[in-house]
Amino acid sequence: MKKRKKISLLLAVVLLANLTYGCSPGGSSGNGKLREYTISEEEPVIEGEGVKIAFSPYDVNAETKVSVQQVEPPNLFSEEVTPEEVKVTAYDIKAPEITEFTDLIEIRIPFDQSFIESGSPEKNVGAMYYDEELGEWTPVPFEIDKESSEVVITANHLSVYSAYTIKNENSRTAQIISVNSFPMLPPGTTEAFEEVIEEAMSSQMTPGKKAMELGLGITGDWMNISGAALTTITQTMYVSEFAEGLGSAFSNVGLAGAFVQAAYDFSRGDDTALFNNLTKNISYFSVSRWGTNALNLAFVGVYAIDYSLNKFATEAWDGRSEIWYEAYKEYYKKENPRKYKEWYNRFYQIWQENKDSKDPNAVSNKINQAIDEYTNAFWNLPEEDQAFWQSEIQKTGFSGGGGLNELLKEEISAAAKVELIAVMQETVFYRLEQKITAQLMEDYRKELINIKNYLNKRVDVLITENVKENETAEYAGYTVRFAPLGENANKANWTGKIKEDGTLRTVLTPLGHIQSGAPDKLLLFEPSSDPDTDEPIKEIPFRISFPETRINLKESKPTMDEISGSWSEVHMDFPNPPVVEETAEESECDINAAIAEMIRIAKLSCSFNIQKIDEENATLVFGVKSGVNKETGESLDVEPSDPLSGPSTYKDGVFTSKIDVEGSSIEMKLNMKKTPEGEITFEGNGVMTIVNEGNTTGTIDIRMVGKK
Repeated sequence: MKKRKKISLLLAVVLLANLTYGCSPGGSSGNGKLREYTISEEEPVIEGEGVKIAFSPYDVNAETKVSVQQVEPPNLFSEEVTPEEVKVTAYDIKAPEITEFTDLIEIRIPFDQSFIESGSPEKNVGAMYYDEELGEWTPVPFEIDKESSEVVITANHLSVYSAYTIKNENSRTAQIISVNSFPMLPPGTTEAFEEVIEEAMSSQMTPGKKAMELGLGITGDWMNISGAALTTITQTMYVSEFAEGLGSAFSNVGLAGAFVQAAYDFSRGDDTALFNNLTKNISYFSVSRWGTNALNLAFVGVYAIDYSLNKFATEAWDGRSEIWYEAYKEYYKKENPRKYKEWYNRFYQIWQENKDSKDPNAVSNKINQAIDEYTNAFWNLPEEDQAFWQSEIQKTGFSGGGGLNELLKEEISAAAKVELIAVMQETVFYRLEQKITAQLMEDYRKELINIKNYLNKRVDVLITENVKENETAEYAGYTVRFAPLGENANKANWTGKIKEDGTLRTVLTPLGHIQSGAPDKLLLFEPSSDPDTDEPIKEIPFRISFPETRINLKESKPTMDEISGSWSEVHMDFPNPPVVEETAEESECDINAAIAEMIRIAKLSCSFNIQKIDEENATLVFGVKSGVNKETGESLDVEPSDPLSGPSTYKDGVFTSKIDVEGSSIEMKLNMKKTPEGEITFEGNGVMTIVNEGNTTGTIDIRMVGKK
């Protein structure tokens, strides 16, 4: 493990020094003809009505009826999602005679590429199914077959499945109707995924910094925006609660994605070191939030790695002339054959019965036991039965070989085991690996849905002049436009005219906002102006809050007198907390992992007093009063710190201050606002520069909001 740099305890000295912490619904309506098909173990594939469905022969025991009907998608279209913007092809698929699917189903549904005006199939095409219990659509894993214009869905149950196409990639109210591109894991980055899991294992299966970085990368590629930019945008342009929740969501996506990639690697027999480390600690990790994922990953490794042919140091059948070999094979051929389907079902049952055992060896041992019982069955026959099968071979004229002994029995069974496992790699083990990997993919999907929910939050935007009763709106008929806009943004969606009452209402989602360039200013133009070529008469910065964002065209900035004095509510937190690694030697100057975790979760209540000197200069007196866990709301054991003070300036609504402590410093830049109702507030960011023995050892970002 890499050594982390020492981090000064300045943060504890300044803010946390006295922290006493030890070192149904809906259904579907049919709009197509209901078709019935018959599938069998020999012919498990159907094609018709524009859809192709391939069932696993392992799930079909006899001739089975399957119904398919194209339907109108239930509970999908709304004010934000309209048929004009999204084209959906949905099928209701039923197989009532199959009560459980132990293997995976492949569903191919066509999509209309000509419907796309802006974007590409990778960005604009998705797949989902309708969850009857929740009454909502949810995404499924899929691939895009551009040659046939089909989405290829991998499913483990039947429902209403659909392919959909979004007309325009970017719009003000863009929504991820589903996790539409369902981002696959970046290729060629196995090491990164390995590091994410190793990092989590070192923290009792808690996703860390590397997981967040990976989650940002996955999500950023998905939305065509860099992870760094995404972090900056969400942390500076959105209220802190949104940024905090999204940050946690990024970390979870990163770890869930790492599990999926590791499963793919394990299925190829790669990453044996990671597998061994995982299985060594699995019983300990399994009690954590991600323990089930870790256990399932270990099971994939059990199938793929533990059953490599190298495990059995024995010779195969080739070239043998021993009569007992022939008798053994004849018995299994005629008396005790076992289909791969039977092996699959047996091993699937073992997994289901032991998946909560917290010990992957339990599965491995029982699979081994099942194989050994089968390959040794011949030797457990009565001697007269063994002699019978020997005589059957002798009837064919075969008489080679010698007498039977225990060594020969072991040799024959071991050779049979090698051969059996060799042919079961693709027919049984690989299918089981895929089934378990699909479960890990399902968890990955859930984390992506969580991000989807954040990015699809509806924000009502009110642009207002704050016209009082009997007053005339000054800006009626004026044009407004959000800026700056990305080159792919639809400018018309981000442009409007102020009404006679001095207001304009619109709606956005974080996804649409970010994809369109993350505008953070509202430009105001005279009625006769062209916003594409003319200069605005006013530029108004704004920050997005939920559920409503209010942009005041005439919002006034408070005076120095109005911001001076004590503030009633001031809170501070840390959007990018430090990551602390173990040092070679512990010292009083090291911030330990417990303190770092406290910083990560802390939302601090602060004393905040501005002492006016003149209209542009003041002294800020600042300190910490108490704290809560921003994830749970529980109180933290924080004692009030001694007040700190530093010089400050105020100009054009921006308050800046710098507080020095023992050579280190806290700098903050706060935007002061005065609402039409006269309320004085601020929001802003800052940085804590940590200096140790004259050298800058790091910085910690801070975020502050306040109300007077």
